[in-house]
Amino acid sequence: MSSETYNLLSLIIQALIAFGTVSVAVLAIWGPWIRSKLVPPKLTLVPHNLRGIVTRFTNGPRVIYYQLKVCNLRPWVPARNSRVLLRRIELRGPDQVFRPLPETVPPQFVWSPAPQTPPLLNITKEQFLDFGRLTEGASHFEPVLYWYPNNFQGFVEKNQAVRYCLEVDADSFSQKEFKVFEIAWNGKWTANLDEMRQNLTIREVATGD
Repeated sequence: MSSETYNLLSLIIQALIAFGTVSVAVLAIWGPWIRSKLVPPKLTLVPHNLRGIVTRFTNGPRVIYYQLKVCNLRPWVPARNSRVLLRRIELRGPDQVFRPLPETVPPQFVWSPAPQTPPLLNITKEQFLDFGRLTEGASHFEPVLYWYPNNFQGFVEKNQAVRYCLEVDADSFSQKEFKVFEIAWNGKWTANLDEMRQNLTIREVATGD
């Protein structure tokens, strides 16, 4: 092997070593960001407990909570700054047709358990959220939100039916279609959850129905 060839091979080897060293450093620093761009998290919103769970406010009335959960189908890529937004509300009219109410700044649903959980979460596998609640003696079912817009019209009154259109939002993730849940209530409340399922129903509605 000539000296020129030897020197060329040495330069190539050194360049490859340098490239490998830089690549390792880049991956160590920017690896999660690169993975999130190439293979972003995949989130889906599914029912968790639509039968309800009975609890009680501190020194207050009993209340039934209903829950959903967000699942990350790619747990090796955490979904950062995740939240679930109430994007649209549709109210059933006398003709049984659901029509959207005027849109406002979309409020966010409350992650569970509420006192210990911040509004924005990093989801690896799954995370629960409080979807709605019905308090004993109350006049309406209400979605559980961090805040309510002025003149909020999305409560479910006696003999009403309302559809909530939800969107899962996170860094590097965009939901293609809303998840729609329809709530109907006859105005009755009982702590017997089997009976309560006849009074208040929650069902997922396919987009376009």
